[in-house]
Amino acid sequence: MRNNYFLTKAISSLLVLIIVMSSTFILLRTLPGGPFDTEKKLPPRIKANIEKKYKLNEPVQTQYINYMKNTIKFDLGPSYFYTGKTVNEIIAKSFPFSLKIGLLSLVFTIASSLGLAVFLFKRKNKFITKIINLFLYASVGIPMFLLGAILIIIFSVQLSILPAALLERPTSYILPILTLSIPSIAFLTKLMVESMAETDASMYVRNAKINNINKANILNHYIVKNSLVPFVTAIGPIAAFMITGSFVVESIYSIPGMGRMFVLSIINRDYPLICGLTLIYTIILITVNMLIDFIYPFLDKRIRI
Repeated sequence: MRNNYFLTKAISSLLVLIIVMSSTFILLRTLPGGPFDTEKKLPPRIKANIEKKYKLNEPVQTQYINYMKNTIKFDLGPSYFYTGKTVNEIIAKSFPFSLKIGLLSLVFTIASSLGLAVFLFKRKNKFITKIINLFLYASVGIPMFLLGAILIIIFSVQLSILPAALLERPTSYILPILTLSIPSIAFLTKLMVESMAETDASMYVRNAKINNINKANILNHYIVKNSLVPFVTAIGPIAAFMITGSFVVESIYSIPGMGRMFVLSIINRDYPLICGLTLIYTIILITVNMLIDFIYPFLDKRIRI
């Protein structure tokens, strides 16, 4: 049963990957203008030579077939904008920055969310709980660029205790991680508290309380564990977003990661780089979702895969 599930999941994931790759390729070819249509028009002869160099003069269907063949071999082609560099090289250079900050942010987000959720659940109707909830509500909707600016003003300009840009030393990671994590912490904490409240009202938790089971056991084994499914579900897209990089965070703190590179590739109409980065993001998202599906049965024995 489990083997069939993962086989089906693998096939559906492959189809999603093909659809995303094809859609990205077709969309870029149907948009007005081309990769070398700049404000300053190139002489027709020079433009024709450039297009011939990158095989853009070939029929679209031929370009598509070549693109799919090369992608299968994980040859993402040359960058149109960064002369002399391949998309593979650009991703290999930018991805480690996004991955490191993303993983650190993800661990911090998960630990903080769970800790805060348990703290708030145990201290219902307390004054400190109301203050924290107010902060969480404000943090969910705050734009990331504004949050980053506020953190820089407080910790870099006013207090001068944390660097505002670059990743030159360990403390340089603190502000990017906080900027990337705080909105997600607020969202996940609220989600977990609501899930714990629903679980607390369930019949099996009531029976556990009637049978005088230790309060700590009820909290850890009955409430928290059985409230994790929606929490883990929400982590999937958040994890993919953090790992692949945020343009806003990477721009604010001058981090040469994938998120920043993706937006620049769109501005520069760098078709191969756009396709390559989209492919990586899709692979990461699919991988994270498959990992979450695998975790579900360990959280809730009623779930079968």
